[in-house]
Parts: sequence; C-alpha cells; structure tokens
Amino acid sequence: MNQVIAIFLGSFAVGIPAGWFFLRWSRQRQLRRAEAEAKVLLDQANQAADTYRDEANQRMDEYRRQLERHYEKENRKTDQRIKILEAKLQEKEDRLQKALGQRDEIFRRKLSVVDSQESLIQRKQQRFDTFMESKRQVEAQWREQLVRLTSEEEESIRQKLAETILQDERRRMQKWHDLEIEEAQANGEKDARHHLNRALSRFARPYCAERGIGIVYFPNPEVRKRVIGENREHAVVVERICGIDISVNEELNSASCLGFDPVRRELARASLEKLIHERNVNEKRIDEIIAKTKKDLFKKIRQDGNRLANELGIKDLHPEIRNMMGALRYRYSFSQNQHFHCAEVGWLCGLLAVETNVTQTRGRRAGLLHDIGKSMDHSMEGGHAVIGADFIQTNGEAEDIVHAVRAHHFDEQPNSDLAYLVIAADAISGARPGARRSTVDSYNQKMEDLQNIGNSFAGVLSTYILSAGREVRVVVDSARVDDVTALDLSRQIAQKIEQECSYPGQIRVTVVRESQAVDFAR
Repeated sequence: MNQVIAIFLGSFAVGIPAGWFFLRWSRQRQLRRAEAEAKVLLDQANQAADTYRDEANQRMDEYRRQLERHYEKENRKTDQRIKILEAKLQEKEDRLQKALGQRDEIFRRKLSVVDSQESLIQRKQQRFDTFMESKRQVEAQWREQLVRLTSEEEESIRQKLAETILQDERRRMQKWHDLEIEEAQANGEKDARHHLNRALSRFARPYCAERGIGIVYFPNPEVRKRVIGENREHAVVVERICGIDISVNEELNSASCLGFDPVRRELARASLEKLIHERNVNEKRIDEIIAKTKKDLFKKIRQDGNRLANELGIKDLHPEIRNMMGALRYRYSFSQNQHFHCAEVGWLCGLLAVETNVTQTRGRRAGLLHDIGKSMDHSMEGGHAVIGADFIQTNGEAEDIVHAVRAHHFDEQPNSDLAYLVIAADAISGARPGARRSTVDSYNQKMEDLQNIGNSFAGVLSTYILSAGREVRVVVDSARVDDVTALDLSRQIAQKIEQECSYPGQIRVTVVRESQAVDFAR
C-alpha cells in the first residue's frame, strides 16, 4: 500500500511539470496559429479595402462627371433664360423710353398752350381793366349830369331808384305768387293723390291682428277656484297688488282684467296665467309671481321700445321715450294696437316725406312719436296729442317734432309740412282695411245715430247709411227744399255729425233732391 502511494506521489511529482510544459507548448502553438490566421485575415481585409476604395473612387469619379454634365446643361438653360429676360427688359425699357419721349412732347405742347392762355388772359385782363375804367368814368359823368338835371342829391336819387326797383320786384313776385297759388289750387289734389299713391305702393307692412282682450280662460272649474279662491280671496290679492278689477265669468269659466291702465291689465292677465300652473296658491306665492311677472313685463317693454326705434333707424331716442313706446304695446284704440300703429305711421310718414322733399328721418321720427301720449293719457288730464308733445319736449325732442305731435289732431294749428304729413299718415293707417274694428253693438249704434241725425232736419224724407258709415245719403222733398237749401242742408248735417258723433276718418254727406212729374193716360 505504501509502495502504491509512493509510486502515485512520484508520478504526480513528475507529471505536474510535464503537464505544465505541455500546456504552455499547446498554448503557444494555438497563439502562433491564431496570429497566422489573423495575419491572413488582415491581408484579406486590406485587399478588400483596397478593392472597395478603388471601386468607390471610380463611382465618385463617374458621379462627378455626371454632375458636371448636369450643371453644364442647367447653366446653358439658365443662360438662355437670362438672355430672354434681358431681351424682354431691353424691349420694355425701349417702350418706356418711347412713352417718356411722347409724354415729354405732350407736356411741351400743353406747356406751350398754357403759356399762350396766360398771355391771352393777361390781354383780356388789360382790356377788362380798361373797360372798367371807362365804365367808372361814364358812371361819374352820368351821376354829374343826373344831379345837374334833377337838382337833387345823389343819395336821394339812389333811394328813389332803389324804391322803384323794389316795387317792380314786389309786383313781379306777387304775380308769381298768385300764379303759384292758382296752380297749387288747380293741381293740389291731383299731386296729393299722386304722392299718396306712390307712398302706399311702396308700403307693404301687414296690419296687426291683435285685439287686446284681457281674458284668462281656465281649464276647468277646479283650477278657476284654486286661482281665484273659494271666496275670491286670491283675486282680491291680485286686484290690490296690480291695481285693477277682476271680473269672473263662471259660465265661460274665465276671468277678465278691467282697468284704465293697460300695463296693469297686462300684468294681472300674465300673473293669472302663471297661477294656473301653480299647485299651491297663497298670498305669498301670488306676491312672488306678480313681482317676477312685473320684472319680465318691464324688460319686455324696454325691448319693444328699442326694437321699434331700431326698426325705423332712430338711434338718439331718449330711454324714457323708448319705454313709453314699448308700453303702447298694450294700448288699443278702436281695437287697433297703438304700438304697431305708431310704427306704421312712422313708415308712412317717412315715405310721404320723401315724396314731398321733407327729410325722411324727421318724418319717421314725428310719425313714430305722434301717439305716444296714449301710453299715459289714462293718468293725466288732457288729450293724448298735448300730453305726448309735452312729454317728448321734456325729454329733448326738437320743436318741429313737438309741434307735429301736438298738432296732429288740431289741438294746435298745424303750420309745417311735417305736421300735415303726420296727419295724413295717421289717417291712412287708421283707414287701412282691417286696421280697426268695432263691436256689433257699437256699429249698430253708430248707424242709428247717423240715421237719426239725418232724419232730424226738416224736409228730409229718408236717410240711408252707405259704405259702413262712411257716407250718409239724405233724400229730401223737392217741394220744400230747393237747390240752395240743399247745399246748406248738407253743411248743417255734416256739422251736427262732427259735434255729436265720434268716428275715425271722414263721413261724406250727400243730399239728393229729385222732382218727378207723374200723370196717367186713360
């Protein structure tokens, strides 16, 4: 056992150095082989790099030659374009030089003309000065001779001559004035019809179909009782806050708002309509709804006034006037809405102003404001024309506008074309078909009143009302009424109608006198 160990240890001691030398030799051999392979690979890489370099140089030379050929071609094209542009530039320069030469020639000719004109003016000025000097000498001689012949002072002669010339001119102007008046009287109605026809043919505004009935209809009796109250306690609250009266019609299941102030009536009507949708109606809730409705109503009034002013192109209208024009939205006359009536009169008056050489903006302004007094005549004494004129005068309107408003119902005698245009436009608006309506009762009452007036005069046999009250035709006894009396009778009937009846527009009175001779052949 020990021998084996000794042999193993001996061989191990000998094998270790031998193995180390063998490993070293083997590694050196591998290193030499790797160096040889690396050298071969390096030679191959150098050869490939030389090959690639030669090819790249060849391609670069070829690309350089191609670029040179391309740029030579482009340079030739550029040179050609440059030559063409140079030729065009030279041609334009030649044309400009030629035009400049022509203009210089024209300028020289005109300058020559100006010089000749200046010399001509100087010669004429010299002749004029000579003539004026001779004129002054002749005038001096005439004055001396006139003074010597008349034995009067020069100033006295001048005054007499001036009076003579003035009298001649006055006679001439009076004659011209008489001719103008005669022509106006002969053609005035024809011209007026012509202007009215032209203005109306340019006006296409539809009439307003609103009638301003302040009635609230309830869906059923239960809703009416809830809104009005079992014992009208809710209606009393609305009446107290709005300042109107409420009339309840149980058969029609409706309520009417009654009062002189149209805005208050509208406030009450709108509030009742909102209360219809309320589940719990009490005094506090009524107060809240009326307050909100009032705020919305005033806002709408301002919007309506501004819209009307903008529609007619009136920009400098006072805010208070705008508010009053908006309040006219709830004012009616003969069932005609006055808000839209004022706008209509403004348009018509502007069209008539153009036809008669009056400023269109002044015509529109006067026509728009003519009935503004109706928005406040329920709370003030006097006619709406005077009330409206005072109101717009306080708010800075011009005197001609104020006069036109005040005079449109002859509360003041019209003295301007603008005032008469407002009167005409107001009459046209009220007389348009469909613009105004009346109830059956009022219509029948009007017909009866006109018939009674006609029959009240002596000698009248019968009275007929024609054209819906626009004409009263009276048939008289020819034995009692002669031709002269017939003329006077028509005037008396017309005066009595003016005094006792209220009506828009005009009523024509016609007296018919007929004599019949009857006999029988037997």
